Amino acid sequence: MFRDCMLGDYEVRTFQRKWFEIVEKFGVADKRWVQDMYERRHSWATTHIRGKFFAEFRTTSRCEGLHAVISRYVKSRYSYTEFLRHFHRCLMFVRAKEVEADFECAKGDPVMTTNLKQLERSAAENYTRAIFYLFVPILDRACAMRVVDSEDNGSYFIHTVSRYGTPGKDWRVVATSDTREVRCTCMRMECFGVPCEHIIVVLVLNNVHEISWSLILPRWTKDAKLVAVQSMGMIWDSVQLTQHWCLMDWYRKV
Repeated sequence: MFRDCMLGDYEVRTFQRKWFEIVEKFGVADKRWVQDMYERRHSWATTHIRGKFFAEFRTTSRCEGLHAVISRYVKSRYSYTEFLRHFHRCLMFVRAKEVEADFECAKGDPVMTTNLKQLERSAAENYTRAIFYLFVPILDRACAMRVVDSEDNGSYFIHTVSRYGTPGKDWRVVATSDTREVRCTCMRMECFGVPCEHIIVVLVLNNVHEISWSLILPRWTKDAKLVAVQSMGMIWDSVQLTQHWCLMDWYRKV
């Protein structure tokens, strides 16, 4: 029940009702830990962190993953000089992985696998390969969504979206008449920077074939490192820069 409160995508009133139901059921209202957790609910409850950008990181997994990489190169018994030498090897590995990721984005196109191929192709053209693969399941989930009601307020529309076979759970998507600006009450776009399935189904309803720039976070695109100014004053685009990095990496190995 606590996990449901923590991860559930609820409105504030619904979260409060569920929280006090748990407290009453288990008789823990006087427990200091429970009181402290409720006071800090803005730090851990999905209800209260919606709309805050955290790139979908909510655990220590990123930090633990970095520790695992470093531990392959650095040991506690190393002296200062040994630490610097092996830590430099770790940095070279991380930079090489970044070069490989940039190279993957620059060459070829991923295979289209969803039924919303035009939107999927638009995402493939703009997003990095890693973000694109995170976006594909959202397109799949959008196929199970449907717009059950639409309200015209003149300059914008309010669409009520529901998941097929799950009555009683609705989301509201506000969109301008030209769908240039679209926002959803789930606020996943604001949290992660990628459109949610509720926004996608509204785009499909309006026969939109490309994801508008208002729904694309620049940091997730291939052009995030479009221009790099080198020390000699040269300016290269991302493809040339990636090729240069690959050549330099191979040169170091040789």
